[in-house]
Amino acid sequence: MNQIPVLPAADLPELRRVIAAIATKRSSIKLGQRSYGVLIDLANSPDTAAHSSINQLAKKFGVSASTLTRLATRLGYSGFNALQNIFRQHLAEPHFYSERAHQSQDQESDLLVQVAQEEIANIQQMMSQVSTDQWQQALELLQNARHVRTFAQRQFYSTATFFSYCLGLLRDGVGVLGDSGHGVPHGLAQLNHQDLLIVFGSHPYSRIAVDCCRQATAMEIPTIVFTDTHGAPMSSDANCLFTIPTNGSFFSNSTAAWVVLIEAILTAYARRLGPHAIKTLEHRERVFEQMQVAYS
Repeated sequence: MNQIPVLPAADLPELRRVIAAIATKRSSIKLGQRSYGVLIDLANSPDTAAHSSINQLAKKFGVSASTLTRLATRLGYSGFNALQNIFRQHLAEPHFYSERAHQSQDQESDLLVQVAQEEIANIQQMMSQVSTDQWQQALELLQNARHVRTFAQRQFYSTATFFSYCLGLLRDGVGVLGDSGHGVPHGLAQLNHQDLLIVFGSHPYSRIAVDCCRQATAMEIPTIVFTDTHGAPMSSDANCLFTIPTNGSFFSNSTAAWVVLIEAILTAYARRLGPHAIKTLEHRERVFEQMQVAYS
C-alpha cells in the first residue's frame, strides 16, 4: 500500500486527508495517541486553532507547548506557527457557514436532543469561564456610564439590539451605535471616557467590529466585549472581556450561552439599581400603556 510522503499540508482539507491517512496507516507519519487526538481537535476547531496562542492551546488540550511544536514538525512544518497559518488561511476564506452545515449532516431524528445538549455544554463552559472580577467590572461599567452604545454586525446585530432594548428598560442613554444611519464613526465621535461601548462578535469576525473596538480604545472609551476566544482580534482592546463558546451543530454560531450570560448580567444590574430600576420600569410601562403598545 502506497504511503503519503511527509510533506506539510497546504490547506485544511489536505491536512484532514493527512489525518485520515495516519488513522488508516497509509502515512509514514507516526503520532502517539495524545498527539493524534490533539491534531483532530485542532482540525475540528479551526477558529480556536487560529486565534489562540500556543500556550492557550496547550492548556486547553492538556499538553505542553513543546508537544504542539513537535506535532507540527512531525507533520512537516517548520514550527507551530506554520501549522497555525493553515487554520488562519482557512478562516480567511468565505466558507464558514457552508462548512458548519456540512459538519452537521447527521440523522435528523435526534437533532433536537443533540442541539439542546450542545447548548447546555456551551452554557456550562461559559459559566466556568466567568469570574467574579469580570462580573463586578461589567456591572460597574454599566452603572458608571453616562451613555451606553451596543454594536455588532450580521448575526450578532440581533444580540446588540436585544441588549440595548433590555438595558434601555432600566436606564436612559442607551442605543445601538450607528443605528441612525449616520455611520459608526459619527456615533463614536459623540462618546468619550464617561461612556461605554459594548461590542458583540464571534468568528467570522466583522472588520468594522474590530476597527470599532480599536478606535474606542484610541479614544479612551471603556469597552465590554463579548466574543468567542481570548485570541479574537477585538479581545485585546476590551476593558472587560467575556469569552463564550459557539460550538454546535447549528450552521452558524450557537448563541444560547450568550443569551443566558446577557440575561444574567442585566438581571444583576437591575437588582443593583434597586428601587430606581422599578421606578424606571414603571415609567416605561405607563408610556407603553398610553400609546397602547400591547395588543388587546
